[in-house]
Amino acid sequence: MVIEEIKKALKERKKRRERENREEEKLQSFRETEEIRKAEAIKKEADRLVQLKQYKTAIEEYSKVLEIYPYNENNENLFRNASDFLFKTFFNTADCYSCLNRFDEAIRHFDKALKINTEDSDNKIKALMGKGNSYYRLKMFIDSVYTGGVYRILTDTGWDKENEEMLAKFKKVDEKQNLIELAYNCFNQVTEIDRNFADAWYNKGHMETKLGRIKEAMLSFDNVVNISKGYENKEGIALFDDIKREKGIEVGQPKVLAEQPKAPDEPLFKTKTGHMVRSKSEKLIADFLFDSNLMFQYNLAVTWADEDNFKAAFYIPQLDLYLEHFKHNDIKDYENLMKWKISQYEKNKKKMVYTVFEDERNIEEALKLKLKPYIML
Repeated sequence: MVIEEIKKALKERKKRRERENREEEKLQSFRETEEIRKAEAIKKEADRLVQLKQYKTAIEEYSKVLEIYPYNENNENLFRNASDFLFKTFFNTADCYSCLNRFDEAIRHFDKALKINTEDSDNKIKALMGKGNSYYRLKMFIDSVYTGGVYRILTDTGWDKENEEMLAKFKKVDEKQNLIELAYNCFNQVTEIDRNFADAWYNKGHMETKLGRIKEAMLSFDNVVNISKGYENKEGIALFDDIKREKGIEVGQPKVLAEQPKAPDEPLFKTKTGHMVRSKSEKLIADFLFDSNLMFQYNLAVTWADEDNFKAAFYIPQLDLYLEHFKHNDIKDYENLMKWKISQYEKNKKKMVYTVFEDERNIEEALKLKLKPYIML
């Protein structure tokens, strides 16, 4: 009799514990669902701001999301919707920093996204590709700043001291670890996850060419072509075109003027920044950018165009924006060159504005109008 009573009591206790556990799980699920709901509303607004290219404000909103639903690295058992939600928040934040050329913060947030365990391997691929591209763009940015004649402008104008400190820090990282090597490691990891991801193989091969690993680059580019015969050579890499030719794939070569036409005995003009530019109009543009505290690079060689000697007249890193001035209207073939240069920016999805001969009457007002979608001056 006593044994039966004990069994009955133990059974009741077990049922009570199971009931309490279910209630606790429901309560926890409700709490996390409410937190997710609040955070999702703010994230939706942040995503909208990204579409409007309001990156700084978007970052502030993503920070609010993480205040409501913070990520704890020690919590491996995240609520079932939370891991994907938090990954997207960190990834989008990293993307915003990348658009602002804040590569240090971009890399830091890509790393945070990579620490979150999600079932979707595509998430890890996206974060690794973003991180690798950030290392590469940072390397290109450092090289252009320290060797392209714009470092003095950056420091003299006080354009962005945080950017200056970031560049100095990563210049040291580059000297010790090699930013191209770090980028390569990211792309290599992606190829190990997905052997059929052409973008990763192409980027890997690109880094290998820069590191002087030609045999490895040939294998990487060979994989790209095997995956996609029509893959676009976005960086204009000669070795990649050679691989395509060996496989009997036609490689297009645009026939355009290699250099912008110059008028006979065209003089050079010195700007406030010390640049020597090709025309009075370019001097006015350079001085306007300087007076507006917009750091710029002049006559910048780019790697993404169809021709190796393609140069952009002005590039404004703060806005990730190119600016061209087409000053001639009486030189044969100039119109074709103008159309081709514009098509290069459109083809490679680069933001670009341009001024023409008619704008020279009041170049400052023309620039204010054309730059209005990107910055208020």
